[in-house]
Parts: sequence; structure tokens; C-alpha cells
Amino acid sequence: MTNFLFDLVSNLTLLAIVLCVCHLCNRLVPGAALNGAHIFVALALAALLLDAALTFLVFADAQSRYGHFSTSSAFFERDSSYVLAAIAALAWQYAARRARAAKTNNNTLVIRTSSYSESHLPM
Repeated sequence: MTNFLFDLVSNLTLLAIVLCVCHLCNRLVPGAALNGAHIFVALALAALLLDAALTFLVFADAQSRYGHFSTSSAFFERDSSYVLAAIAALAWQYAARRARAAKTNNNTLVIRTSSYSESHLPM
């Protein structure tokens, strides 16, 4: 259980770093539209695949040296931490998108451009 919590905390820390870096890139580079949650999920998926390869191919061949890493329960703990961090990233993105949409929908400037149309400008 301690390894699971350490893995989860380290994955959430990596999530925070990826989100901060993507936010800074979006602010500093004009025209950049990096989605930190999607980038983190892609990184977590790649890490999960590499972890599976290490667990079942590399560590399985060296049972005497890496026996406690090659068990299915150890892999399941690491796998669960990757999945929970990816779910947290996507939930964070969903909540931020809903908050942003609710924030921008209330503040619109309506300009009557003709007797048949109106322009809605977000503030």
C-alpha cells in the first residue's frame, strides 16, 4: 500500500508539472494550444506500456534480483496509480472547461446590429 501511495503521489506531482508547463507554454507562445491533461494521459499510457514490458519481460527473467517487482500485484498497484492519475487529469480538465464556460456565458455584450440580428461578444 505504501508503494501505491508513493506511485500515486509521484504521478499527481508529474501531472501538476505537466499542467504548469503547458499553461506556461500557452501563455508565452502565441498560437500554442497545448492540452496538459491530454499530454499527461499520453505520457501515462506510454509509461504503463513500458512498465508492463519491464514487469513481464525484463523482471520476469531475473526473478532472483527483481522478484518483488515482477509480481502481478506489484504491477496492479503501479497500473492503478497510472489510471487514477489519468482520471484525475481528465476530471480536472472537465471541471476547468465547465467553469470556464459558465464564467464566459454570463458576461456577454449584446449589440443590436440590425432589426433582425444581434452580436454577442464575450467579455
